[in-house]
Amino acid sequence: MQVTVERTGPCVARVSFTVPAADYDSEVTRLLKQASSQMKMKGFRPGHVPTAIVEKQHWKEIRHEARQRFLNEAYQKAVEGEKLRPLAHPRVDLGEPSALAGLPFSFTFELNLRPEFTLGEYKNLEATSKVEDVTDTKVEEAIENIRQQQARPEPAGDEGLPEKGMALCRIELFFENQSVMVRDGLRLGPDTAMPGMDQATFKSKMIGAKDKDRFELELTFPDDFEHEAARGKLGRCEVSVDQAFKVVLPDRAEVMRALGQDTEEGFLTFVRERLVEAHKEQEDRRVENMIIDRVIDAHEFDLPDSMVTDQIRAREEQMRKEMSEAGASAEEIAVQIAGQADKARTAAVRASRGYFLIEAIAQKESIQVSEEELLAELRIIAKRNRASLEDITEYYKKHNLLGQLAMELVERRVRRFLRENAAITVG
Repeated sequence: MQVTVERTGPCVARVSFTVPAADYDSEVTRLLKQASSQMKMKGFRPGHVPTAIVEKQHWKEIRHEARQRFLNEAYQKAVEGEKLRPLAHPRVDLGEPSALAGLPFSFTFELNLRPEFTLGEYKNLEATSKVEDVTDTKVEEAIENIRQQQARPEPAGDEGLPEKGMALCRIELFFENQSVMVRDGLRLGPDTAMPGMDQATFKSKMIGAKDKDRFELELTFPDDFEHEAARGKLGRCEVSVDQAFKVVLPDRAEVMRALGQDTEEGFLTFVRERLVEAHKEQEDRRVENMIIDRVIDAHEFDLPDSMVTDQIRAREEQMRKEMSEAGASAEEIAVQIAGQADKARTAAVRASRGYFLIEAIAQKESIQVSEEELLAELRIIAKRNRASLEDITEYYKKHNLLGQLAMELVERRVRRFLRENAAITVG
């Protein structure tokens, strides 16, 4: 096999290879014999299906497997021969194979390469730190937040839905007297009108609503509504309140018991200590971000275009999702994304540089994550999601997320390393 490599950019290599016809046909023949020995077919003894039958039924799959084998071989030769550092194994479309024999197989693909750079200073970087004081007012605010977090729903009863309540509802949208959308089991509050509704009118209808109440109101269908004919047009919405709930906050004594505290003094001390820890962690993250920013600012190097593009696309999708959930129209979303294009590219470039710099620091300082640490993190994720360790592990394996999780743990350790080795002035 003849393999040639051409550097077409700072982080891109074009790999071309040609497999002579004899070698290609030989590999196809070998795979046919292998498939014949493993195939079971009625009328033939196991492992004795004629290759001609295998060829007739599976010629495309056999040739694709042969082409994939030569692609992998060319990839290995290119990487080892030119000492390339690929960003990832290439995902390429090998196209439709030919059923004709006696033809060579030639192919060209591109490899995205890791950037080449010299790691500069990253220790003893200057930073300032100031942990916020925990005042009595902050402690009381924290206790109120705990009460809000531990709030429980109770039937609203004859008083109906309060302003801060929540209702399980069924909504049905109509356009020209035809039902165009139905949703059951929606959790709605007085301030959660659907896009296109008048918020004040919806709120007035919801407050005081009781179980089994129904009401209608007008709406203008969003520009991205699934029923195209209704987009931008007037329609109506029927809201059926299945169950109305008031939100009941626990009193101070209940919160104390939930936190395992018997006395007011112990309760206040416990909350204050948790706040101090939280403020310390928050300040540590801020300092780490400051140091990482300085490391990024000190290193300029080229990046794989595909990586930056993927980062931008992910940010745009997140923005599109958030704006859509907030009721923005497709046009508003498009305008916002276009207006944020320069900022999105800058953020993507910095994030990509940060990724490679963190990786380089981890390698230089031998910062690694063990299987035990990875397993411990999976246990934390399982507990947070109220799932079993087996289910979470299976999910991460199925979606190829274990490598990403390991890199996240490495990044945490690198960030902590940078902070602990920085020249921090406490203000």
